Amino acid sequence: MNSEKLNRVSELIHSEKANEAQQIFSEIIPEETVQYFMVKGKLEQKFQNWGKAINAFSKVVEIEPENKEAQNHLQMIRNILNFWNPEMFNP
Repeated sequence: MNSEKLNRVSELIHSEKANEAQQIFSEIIPEETVQYFMVKGKLEQKFQNWGKAINAFSKVVEIEPENKEAQNHLQMIRNILNFWNPEMFNP
């Protein structure tokens, strides 16, 4: 049952229907699986909840150290958080 809902949430995130995805995700019973944390991470990332997204993707890597998708998401978030525009500081 959770697997079907997680698949549906993934489809909604991919279709840019994050609010609907969030609603369905809130009904899912948390579980310690790669699929659960990947979906959670992607959903948190959509809403720019960077800390929660990092925690979720880190959990995926903890469960499955070779998971390239989770590693790529973590790197992308770090790049976003480390980015700054020097032009902003030049009047």
